[in-house]
Amino acid sequence: MDLQTLIEGPQESRNESGRPRVVVVLGDGGVGKTTLAAAMGLRMALAGRRALVVTVDPANRLRTALGLTDAPGSEEPVPVQARGSLHAMVLEARHELDRLVDRLIASPADRERVRSNVFFQKAAAGMSGTHEYLALDRLLQVIESGRYDRVVLDTPPERHALDFLDAPDRLLSLLDSDSFRLFVGASSGLSRLGLQALKGRRWLLRGIGRFAGEETFLAVLDFLLAFSPLFGDLRERLGRVKTLLVGPDTATLLVARPSPGMADRVREAAGLIRTRGLRPAALLVNRVMTWPPAECPGAGSQEPATAEALRQAFRDSPALGWMDEATREDLARRTARRAREDWERSREDARRIAETREALGDLPVRVIPWLRTEIRDLEGLQALTNWL
Repeated sequence: MDLQTLIEGPQESRNESGRPRVVVVLGDGGVGKTTLAAAMGLRMALAGRRALVVTVDPANRLRTALGLTDAPGSEEPVPVQARGSLHAMVLEARHELDRLVDRLIASPADRERVRSNVFFQKAAAGMSGTHEYLALDRLLQVIESGRYDRVVLDTPPERHALDFLDAPDRLLSLLDSDSFRLFVGASSGLSRLGLQALKGRRWLLRGIGRFAGEETFLAVLDFLLAFSPLFGDLRERLGRVKTLLVGPDTATLLVARPSPGMADRVREAAGLIRTRGLRPAALLVNRVMTWPPAECPGAGSQEPATAEALRQAFRDSPALGWMDEATREDLARRTARRAREDWERSREDARRIAETREALGDLPVRVIPWLRTEIRDLEGLQALTNWL
């Protein structure tokens, strides 16, 4: 499937039209994932779609580009002139945990007990996996709401950017394990018996100790006991999330920058995606140096001008007549050096992209050129959509 069809295809569901409704954007930190996710959402809105961009990036760069307020978890409308509509949502772990508690626990006293628990506090502070699960749970909510034709999920920028895909399986494995059933099946009065029975299950103790330490084990038990009546609902929701991710309504886009070893890294990432049941739809190679520069279409593809040629051109230009000879000489020399550097980088980027195309086989590769203007607002994002 080509990228234009992925972004601008019909509004109907996949079962009726063969078009995915969810786009998962994957890539390492610093490759421009968040900006491209926002640009894709804008492009969808311009094509008449009701689009939502969800980001779990803790730096929240999406707020700047889309002019959002500091209201985490809100589906904020973005003021764009478009046939469709664009909303954006920035997830924040503590806010989403509070929403989860409010949704799942009816008793105010039980809600307060959970929120005051050290386990909850650690999770809200950034426990490993918190953002991943909350992103998937919220994704399920918005997909099932029917409010949007397209949802773009901008994944966390950590080095292991695929971790969130494993969150449903990890949690389902925990919920279905014998140790966990024993753990949550113990009453408050039998919690020490539950602890004694679990002493041989060191893998679970180590997992808890990663963020809270084993000394908080009983506090964790108390936390889980408060949630225990809801584990059936949690298990069912996790199953729906997993079905959504591997289903025909979801497509995955990889984002990378041209750099040494790009072909091997992207090929490995595509393989990991496939082993998880997802289908990579395309690779976006972002911030690619092109020659001529992207802002200069039709300038030809010949080598850059030499300092001597530029010196002569500057000497003959009426606009530069105010310059003395030494100034024109310096300007020609510096301009020629910069142009040569850009030209050489463009050749290197093109070589790396060719290697990557060969490594990926049939997976489409789309080049997004390096633009010399920083993208900080809707106008900049709209310029970027032209390359999508």
